[in-house]
This record gives sequence, C-alpha cells and structure tokens, in this order.
Amino acid sequence: MALRYALLIIGIVIVAVIAFHTLDGARLRRRRNQNLTAAPSSSTASQRLEPVSGLDFDPLSKAAAGKRTVGTDSVVEAPPSAVTRNSMQEELETIEEVATMPLNLGPGLSRRTPLVNLSRSAVPDDKVDFILRLPAESSVMRDVALGVYKQHEYELEKPHRLYGCRVESDLWTELQYDSQRTRYGDLALSIQLVDSRGPIDESELNKFSQVGLRLADTLYRRTQFSMSFEEAIPRAADLHRFCEEYDVIAAIHIMALEGAQFKGRMLEHGARKLGMQWGARSIFHMKNDFSPGCRHLFSLANLTGSGEFPAGQWDGFDTTGVTFFMSVPCAHRPAMVFDKMITAAQGLAETLNGQIHDQTRRPLTNDGTNAIRRQIEAIEERMRARGIVPGSQTALRLFADEAVD
Repeated sequence: MALRYALLIIGIVIVAVIAFHTLDGARLRRRRNQNLTAAPSSSTASQRLEPVSGLDFDPLSKAAAGKRTVGTDSVVEAPPSAVTRNSMQEELETIEEVATMPLNLGPGLSRRTPLVNLSRSAVPDDKVDFILRLPAESSVMRDVALGVYKQHEYELEKPHRLYGCRVESDLWTELQYDSQRTRYGDLALSIQLVDSRGPIDESELNKFSQVGLRLADTLYRRTQFSMSFEEAIPRAADLHRFCEEYDVIAAIHIMALEGAQFKGRMLEHGARKLGMQWGARSIFHMKNDFSPGCRHLFSLANLTGSGEFPAGQWDGFDTTGVTFFMSVPCAHRPAMVFDKMITAAQGLAETLNGQIHDQTRRPLTNDGTNAIRRQIEAIEERMRARGIVPGSQTALRLFADEAVD
C-alpha cells in the first residue's frame, strides 16, 4: 500500500513539474516577440550524411555541415491532412504522454540505459526492420540463443537485434538486456533497412538470412521472413529518401557586437544559469529528463574552431559567437523544443550583451522565427503522416546515434 501511494505521489510531482515548465515556456514565448530585431536572411540545403548523435555532435564537423538546416526564408508546405494545434493543446498532450511514461525506479538505471530496458516490451519495428521470425518448437534459455547469435553477428553491418517472448510472462524483450535465467518461446531477429551509410542491399540481406538460418538450425526452428528481398530493397530505398529529407537541424546563433568578444567565464555562467550542462563533445546540453525523444533537447557550441569549449580554461577563453542547435526529427514536439531554444538564446544574449542571428548569421526577425517554426511544424506533420513520430523510438533509430554518450 505504501509503495502504491509513493508511486502516485511521484506521478503527481512529475505532472506538476512538466505543467509548470510548459506553461512557463508559453509565457516566455509571448515575451520573446518583443526582443527580436529585423533583417532579411537566406538559407542553404544539403544532403544528409550521417544521423544526428542524439544531439551529441559537433555542429561544425563535416558531417553536420552536410545536414540541411531549417532556414528563415525556406518554405515547407504542410500536408493537406495536417491538423493545427495550439500551444495549450500541445502542452496538455505532452503532459499526458509524460504522465503515462513508465517510471524508472530501478536503482541501477540511468538515462544512458537503453530505453528498451525501461519499457514494458521491445519488439521488432516493421516500419524500419527486415524481420526473421523463429516460432517456438520448445523453449530456449537466453544464453543458448544469444550465444549462437553472437557467434555470427559480426558479419552484419546494419543495426541488428535479437528479440524473444518470455515464457513466464508472454512479454517481448531484447535478449542482450535480459538476465541469464530468462527463458523464451518465439524469437525474432531483425536488421534495420537503412542507417547513416544508406539503404540495405541484397548482399547484406543475404548475410542476415544466413545468420538467421544458422540460429534456426541450431535451435531446430522454422523461419518466417517478414517480406521478400524484392520487397525489402525498394522499401529500404524509400526509407532512405525519407531520412535524407527529414534529417534536419534548427540553429540559432548568438553573435558578439562588432569589435567585441564573449568572455569564457561569462559564457559558462550564462549557460549554466539557463540550466545547461557541459558534457559530450565538450559543448553544453539542455538535458531531457522528462519528455520522450532524444536525451538532449538542444545543445550549445562554439562558432569558431572545432566548436568545443575548453573546460577548465574559462578565464583564458573568448569567442565571437556561439550557436544553439537541435535535431528536428529526434525531438518530441519539436516546435515546442524550438520555442524553448529561442527562449534560452534570448536569455544568453541578454547575459552576454550579444545579438540573436539566424543560421546565415544575420539578425533574426520575428518573421524569420515564425518561418522556422512553421517549417518545423510541417516536418512534424509529414513525419506523423508517414507513421514515424518525431522523438519516437522509431525516429531515434533512424536519426540518432545512441552509441554516443
């Protein structure tokens, strides 16, 4: 009984915190329109090179330079089926989603623990996977099935996973995260149809099939493929085109006044005042502790050199500009995340006495801000129409590199 009340209280606290932050964000968004200056701008577009590393990437690297950036003068038409949501509807939906998320009550778990280990179940994703199912003839222990799989998985290049249906609970989970004592009935082996290197080809499908057949032979199981090679190849190509189109970042720059520079210590103070933490890639991140989606809402990098900030050397460091950036497909409710990023940029610009610029380093206008937000909203609607929600596990598998801490 005490545990039940404790869980109820935790849930109420989480909902209250999210409600406060989302409503406060709406108030701050109304204020931001009073602070932006006017000027024209332009944007550039380029091809996707590699997935966003959960926002843990250097925005000045060659990979990031190849990403398409949402521009202040670009136009993205929303699909005819797009449903307009107001800010309050979005915030209430976010609160509801957060309130129904599984709580992480395990003492040994952290944000770095794979989400599959925190959720109720883990199953292959037919939107992005080529799947080989191995129906149960008899149950099998975790280490037996995983051992055979591990002997041959090195042959596969695309992301791949082995799932099993637990005998004791009928729950599907990923074998590598289960205990040695777990016993399974049905098994399923999957390989992702596309990753940063492009779509899967027939050679890789053949390798995957051979690994699956070896597993089936060892366990004396039948095999059932989710589709034929003739179906998988064009589906992979179509999914690759989808990834190229929507692997988009939004960036906002803070520039020093002409002849001035931002001092390192003041920059560090301003970033931490906003609640950002210095971390991966030696840049600052706004952690995502409550919402679904990638583990960082947005990040802050240097606009000069490698993009890094020299931790421990703040007093001897200065720069002429910094950039806030976010991954649109990896963010849950990306337009709301963009609004939070704009609010943070305004706060830092005030602290540093800097100017807010767009991705072309021209002063950002109200119209430019609204243009970026409309594009982000259109991207979200088009992704939802495809059945891939921004910030969902499917989106993260396509656009985020979870191997980066």
